[in-house]
Amino acid sequence: MIGRSARAAVCAAGAAWACPALADDWAAPIVGAQNTLANLGINLGGGVTEFGQGLGAGDGEYGWQFGGKADVLLGLDGSKLLQWPGFSVSAHLEQDFGRNTNTQGDGSTIPVNTSLAFPTLGGTTTDLSLSFTQKFSNAFSVSLGKFNMLDAAAKTPLMGGGGETTFWNTAFAAPVSGVTPPYIFGAIATLKTAPATFTLMIYDPRNAQSLDVIAHPFEDGTTTSLSATVPLTLFGLTGYHTLRGVYSTAEGFNFDQAPQLLLPPESRGVLTRQGYYYGSYSLQQFLWQDPDHPGGGWGLFGQVSASDANPNPIGDVVIVGIGGTTPGRADDRWGVAWSDYLFSPDLKNGLAQVGQGLNDERVLEAYYDMPVVDHIRFGPDAQVIWPGTPGRSTALFLGVRGRVAF
Repeated sequence: MIGRSARAAVCAAGAAWACPALADDWAAPIVGAQNTLANLGINLGGGVTEFGQGLGAGDGEYGWQFGGKADVLLGLDGSKLLQWPGFSVSAHLEQDFGRNTNTQGDGSTIPVNTSLAFPTLGGTTTDLSLSFTQKFSNAFSVSLGKFNMLDAAAKTPLMGGGGETTFWNTAFAAPVSGVTPPYIFGAIATLKTAPATFTLMIYDPRNAQSLDVIAHPFEDGTTTSLSATVPLTLFGLTGYHTLRGVYSTAEGFNFDQAPQLLLPPESRGVLTRQGYYYGSYSLQQFLWQDPDHPGGGWGLFGQVSASDANPNPIGDVVIVGIGGTTPGRADDRWGVAWSDYLFSPDLKNGLAQVGQGLNDERVLEAYYDMPVVDHIRFGPDAQVIWPGTPGRSTALFLGVRGRVAF
């Protein structure tokens, strides 16, 4: 955050937003209430993120669109509230509002604004995720319920972010696998060992925004995912290597499995096989770490993945980028990344037979995000997209993002 002395200097120059009275004191009652609730075992947080984004070049509708997302995060500590050691409840209520650029006709198949894509692309602007966790030890825990996978993406140190704090495009903010919907219903078990952290997920292959998934789980099959994350220090710098394998018994491609992809309607009947495989390797390696701020620094990240490409609409994916925090400004975040999403050959050929086309999609994005005052962040974003829709020109999207968070 901006220091008190720096804010005072800017305030003296006439910038009212930098005045300590407006920066630190305005949020004091809210923060005080949060601390009081936390002592009782109730953790309450959230925020509002506002986006202004528009198509600057390419095909489609020009002009800026303004929209936002409101989040309410609730955590209940069972050891304090119920005298139940290791038990906790997590809830995430979200609401999209306004307009966004995900459907401006540029030909992109991957949303250019992750935060405003979900839950909207699932058919509703409001969604609630709710899960229950039991920690059996410091090393082993099991969670059951409905999970917002953007929350999982937001926890990664360099790549990911879920769309509200780092990258905007879903290609990086929450990389699309074709086997994990943005909301899942099932169970997650985590085991931390000396060499690696193992995560087992068993979930319904459909997008859990549908109440039918909650009422009638696993009707269309079961997806099982196992990943192992290995921390590795090179030259004193922290790195993380993750291997993931997925198998699903689902038959055929259903848009509910991958609402992240804006594919032609004809895609539904093209991919028909039962069962699919997916594997990925991802790397996040710091190249510089801030000695004064643990967890801070910048580095390299990347991901490669492959699937059997039927019924998964995505065949292979390559992602590479660099980003992190800024030396001397520990709370600033930045990143530059490139991705190449190669779609299923079966899907391409099937669409060609009905007069529809589909190309691989490439995305280049750069963002910067910085604190303005306590609890308020702001930053620009630029994306160059080579759309998956044939005949569309290379698109340029520009945007700015502001967030108030507690």
